[in-house]
Amino acid sequence: MRGAKLVIASLIVLVLAFFSYRSIGLHQQVNQLEHELEIVKTTLTTFPKYEEPTTNQDHVVIFLIKSTPTNFYLVPVNRRIGGPVNPTIALHTLLNGPLAHENLHESVPHTTRLLGLSVYNGLAVANFSSELVDDFNGGSLIESYLVQAIVSTLTEFPEINQVQILVEGEQIESIGGHVLITGPLSREE
Repeated sequence: MRGAKLVIASLIVLVLAFFSYRSIGLHQQVNQLEHELEIVKTTLTTFPKYEEPTTNQDHVVIFLIKSTPTNFYLVPVNRRIGGPVNPTIALHTLLNGPLAHENLHESVPHTTRLLGLSVYNGLAVANFSSELVDDFNGGSLIESYLVQAIVSTLTEFPEINQVQILVEGEQIESIGGHVLITGPLSREE
């Protein structure tokens, strides 16, 4: 009986030692991650804060879809804003789609929201809500026009050369399965 108690006590000591060792290891990992997080925070504070430059222009150029009996075309549309413009205003204008009197179609699903836009060294990173994908209803041509509309609207601004499209903060392969958008995109001429 005494031998069984000794074995059980030894097992308990071994289990406690194992969990203590594991706890120390986890504590060290947490400390290391906290240290790395502080380095990242410090690095991020050294980047210049993006302040969207506004222009004296009172209009933006957005890209919408025109349909004919036989085809679809992506067309530029001059939209008067009534005040200074910047890339965020241009994207919101694009998301609002065509005006009631225009015989045009939206290039981006109207339910899509802009979650964020940042520009650094010529690259605009546009973060959209999941409706960009969920509410997209079209084939390869319309998907191509959707991507071109976003890229072309943003690259109308001289400080933007390329555009990275994100959905809910994540890079995705494509919106509808036809056009690859995993990396920065340039304007098609």
